[in-house]
Amino acid sequence: MKKTILITGSNSGIGKITAEYFAEKNWQVIATMRNVEKAGSLTEHPNISIYQLDVTDTQSIENARTAILNDFGKIDVIVNNAGFGCYGAFEPTTESEIDRQLAVNIKGVMMVTKVFLEHFRKNRAGLFINISSIAGLVSYPLASMYVCSKWAVEGFTEAISYELKPLNILVKLVEPGGFKTNFQLEGISWSHDESMPEYIEATQKTIETRKQRQPDMPDPIAVAKKIFEAANDGSDRLRYLVGDDAESYFAKRKEVGAEKYIEEIYQSFLK
Repeated sequence: MKKTILITGSNSGIGKITAEYFAEKNWQVIATMRNVEKAGSLTEHPNISIYQLDVTDTQSIENARTAILNDFGKIDVIVNNAGFGCYGAFEPTTESEIDRQLAVNIKGVMMVTKVFLEHFRKNRAGLFINISSIAGLVSYPLASMYVCSKWAVEGFTEAISYELKPLNILVKLVEPGGFKTNFQLEGISWSHDESMPEYIEATQKTIETRKQRQPDMPDPIAVAKKIFEAANDGSDRLRYLVGDDAESYFAKRKEVGAEKYIEEIYQSFLK
């Protein structure tokens, strides 16, 4: 019998690549997204089913749960992947941008988890894989909102692991570094305000640096493979780093300590 995986934010980027990868591995994939009209080539795969699910709308999550469980009966793995990055200096960040960042990246993960937990609890089985980031383990300039959201996902996931493990429900974190996806160009919004010129130079420099790095970033299939590993290794391991940059940043922070690491990042990014 095929195992079943639900993935949020499946219409592009890591979500889409992961849906395709699991489908090729003969899993039954439930690819969810806010706008099903953007499903594209996912509709062509016999192992992929498309469902509407907006992680910022609890009713949408509940409707999706009802429809999916009616159709499939059982879900084995849920990947909380939907997310975006609100970047830029914090002062010009608007309240609506703050609300959206928290609603998608934090509350969205929490509410998908909450709505589907009853299903896992009654089955005494299930796995949540939350897509974090190296930004959930280290910080870097002009990313206070995104870093905040991913640190919250890290803490939430680790904390609920204690209460869910006795129910045979596991939670895991996959923490990618930079990969060549549309997230780097389209999944990031930049806050700026021309009345605050003090931040403009650093913001523009960072945007240009990210654009220049994007073509040289590694293939995101590595992230899909890491998610597949987390779904299949049978362990209760919590964290899965993926990407050379993620490994090096995290190792560096552990090696030199937080204060030294912060100073080195400041010097390399902003000086």
